Amino acid sequence: MSRFAWFRARRHSRYLALAGITVTVAVVATLVTQAPGHSAVASAGPAQVPTVEQAVAGLISVADSYPGGLTALEELFVTGECAGAQSYQDASPACQALLDQIVAQGIADPATTSDTVPFSTDTVPFSTPSSALSSLPSSVPSSVPESTPTAPSPTSTSSTDVSPPPTTDPAPGSTTPPPTMTPPSSVPPSSTTPPTMQPPPPLPPLLVAVGDSVTSGHESRPVRQPNGAVIWQTTCDDPTTSWADDLRNLLGVPVARYYNFAHSGATTTDVLATKPYTNPCGVASQQARTQIGDAIAVLQNNPSRPGAANVAVATAGINDTNWVNVATGLIIGVVPAWAIANAQACTDYVLGNPAGNPGAPAGVILPAWDGQARSGTITTGVAKIALNLITADPAAQVRDLLYYKWGKDPYLPANCGQAAQNATDLLNGWIKLGVAVAQLALIMSGGNPTRINTSCDRNWPLGPQNIQVQLTSQGIPNNARVPGWPHPNIAGRADLATCINGTLPRAPGGGIG
Repeated sequence: MSRFAWFRARRHSRYLALAGITVTVAVVATLVTQAPGHSAVASAGPAQVPTVEQAVAGLISVADSYPGGLTALEELFVTGECAGAQSYQDASPACQALLDQIVAQGIADPATTSDTVPFSTDTVPFSTPSSALSSLPSSVPSSVPESTPTAPSPTSTSSTDVSPPPTTDPAPGSTTPPPTMTPPSSVPPSSTTPPTMQPPPPLPPLLVAVGDSVTSGHESRPVRQPNGAVIWQTTCDDPTTSWADDLRNLLGVPVARYYNFAHSGATTTDVLATKPYTNPCGVASQQARTQIGDAIAVLQNNPSRPGAANVAVATAGINDTNWVNVATGLIIGVVPAWAIANAQACTDYVLGNPAGNPGAPAGVILPAWDGQARSGTITTGVAKIALNLITADPAAQVRDLLYYKWGKDPYLPANCGQAAQNATDLLNGWIKLGVAVAQLALIMSGGNPTRINTSCDRNWPLGPQNIQVQLTSQGIPNNARVPGWPHPNIAGRADLATCINGTLPRAPGGGIG
């Protein structure tokens, strides 16, 4: 399905501001060359490693003259000049030249003047920059001190969680550090020659998930009452009803090696910086570390092996915006009548239009959805999440699941389906840019950009086939109505897991490469 060219930059001066962002990715270079199963790179390489800010500025700047604009440049490591390059040294001369140009322009003229990502005025005609960009934390831990307990916090706070069977491997909610399995160093004295002790088999790879309700297992469930009536209750975080659990099954990852730290309602900033975290159902978790901190601890203490790479997945970005409020207004009808009169009117209402709309009051229509104003936060947050995951385990495979589109939503007004799809396209474009930033920063610091990517831009023609259509939650006061992003049902979860599984390279022995 064709994508809208909303990201094509029109002027060199239009940059994404990353106020307060001082995180660099130089630490990646050290960790990449030390990871099991990852070849050390040559000492000679690019002269400068860009910060996240400089990488974004360089990509947007070069996009002005790049064929296809920023939309095409986001695919640099997928279908562009650098497709398949696993390091700066083995990249083609054309790739190296382009990378050097991007970094040079980003370092020479870093982003400082705008907090939105540009897009084509041919697709979405209007945007209003936010007055101030909410700064992400100045630092995100890329390592965990040795003295810090390295066990993750519970993967779920739902009472419906399934406890894993007894095992020597820690359960996701364990309070003890993941074990390091080593062979005995000695045997007791004996009058006979002791048998040769074989080392225990290596632990299987693991699956780590971070993000929002799409990944946390957010679900509305029918609950039968003593009088026979059925009410619906929302469970915010249940890893057993996440698409990530379907992926776990496809990968053959044991339950005890599945760590899902995602939480309903989480923003990119929440993934990186919020603890303790209280989800929309009122349940607190992540007491000791953030989502990304727990994910780092697990990956660092259970590094990938050759032919048996760990997998880390993420979804985040939609909650950085006011989509829930906009969707709620459309669903319950607290919007102007003109806004849902036809498809163009709803698009103008959601995304804005400086030319106005014939059915609306005269003048500029400001966007109800603040996605464009929050694009800087989304892009930066996605880049930092990906970099932290791959830094913790440079031989892992990291996938950022794009948000799916859906048609014929039973709750949204019929004329607003296209507006929702347009908003999704924009959101996914900012996520793709964030991952491209992470890939650029990684390869310039000596890493392998092919190990991180965005995946699975799904388009479900009929929402009810793949998403939950029940939105009402009774019995939970602060969750009386939870539209938000429609959450996948059983079929949708299976589709997402199958799609992600298909993007993961297999090693000769059958494991993840």
